[in-house]
Amino acid sequence: MTAPRRPRTPRPDQTGAPSPDRVLEQHRDTLKALFPVPDPAQLYRPHRSRSIGGTVFGLLLLAGLGGLYAFDPGWQQHDYQTAIGERRSELLADGSRIQLDADSHLQVRNHLRSRRIVLLSGRARFDVAPSRWRRFQVDAGPVQVRNYGTVFDVERRGDRSEIRLWRGKVGVRVASRDGEQRLHPGQQLLAGTGPAQQPQPIATGSGEWTEGRLQFAQTPLGEVVRALQRYHQGAIVLDEPALATLQVSGVFDGDHAATALALLPEILPVVVHPRDDGSVHITARH
Repeated sequence: MTAPRRPRTPRPDQTGAPSPDRVLEQHRDTLKALFPVPDPAQLYRPHRSRSIGGTVFGLLLLAGLGGLYAFDPGWQQHDYQTAIGERRSELLADGSRIQLDADSHLQVRNHLRSRRIVLLSGRARFDVAPSRWRRFQVDAGPVQVRNYGTVFDVERRGDRSEIRLWRGKVGVRVASRDGEQRLHPGQQLLAGTGPAQQPQPIATGSGEWTEGRLQFAQTPLGEVVRALQRYHQGAIVLDEPALATLQVSGVFDGDHAATALALLPEILPVVVHPRDDGSVHITARH
């Protein structure tokens, strides 16, 4: 057996201390002689119990990850809410942007493989950042809107919701109803309880609510009052149910809801009565 050669004295580095890599390199032959490497056949000879244990562990890990992916657990939730007369824009962590109308409330729920919005009340616009593996969907009561890379509005009206698509594609599902309705840009759909409806063209100017302009074209007064109520602190009351069907056309400034209400007698056979408690009552003009 050849004696290992005597190592050279290591040269110090710039700080005066020998470099660890240089020391190991200079003592390599000595270390090999003192600690010979075992035969690879012996080193990697399989052990039955270890092999079985490793296989079982791998299968359990794979099953656990698969179940976790299928279950899609949630890990984060944020609430966003606007007051009467307040509009708000929020940029989400994934790059999507949400614009809330006045008097609206929604929750953003981040899940492992999905991004879920729960619209509890009001209206919002969604400008969705694309993601290959985390879908984006909006739940509004029994209505579910699945995004396919789009900009769209959802307005909740109890168990019914109106969806307006501005860009891209969305699919609309209703609980207890089979199938999905697809919308194309420029279409709107009123979905929820009741008979299924077909998509309709979006009314001109209906997307300008993000700037406070409320435009109506042959819209029932009941819906106009509901829209103005988001911007008016006091209750707006139609004293006669038949008034809700009167048709309204025009553009109103949501930020000045009281002024908009005062203009109604100029276009409809109604009288507007402001009350001391801040409420406004609308009656028929006889």
